[in-house]
Amino acid sequence: MNVQEVLDTAHKLSLADRIYLVSQIMQGVEQETQPSVAEKIPLEDPMIGLFSGSPDLSTRCEEILHQEIKTTSGFTWKE
Repeated sequence: MNVQEVLDTAHKLSLADRIYLVSQIMQGVEQETQPSVAEKIPLEDPMIGLFSGSPDLSTRCEEILHQEIKTTSGFTWKE
């Protein structure tokens, strides 16, 4: 049976039956396109970055800022 034959047969159904048929087809499509559990787990956790940095980051923030400004940009730090 080809797609046109299926459509022709579906048009012969009542409106309620066509709605039910469409909902069942959409549920089947949704189940087939759902990513697996392995695909849902991110490879990298964005929260890890909060803990993987230097432990003295907060006390060295100004020093790091001075260093970044001097080495990576054309800006200078006015004392």
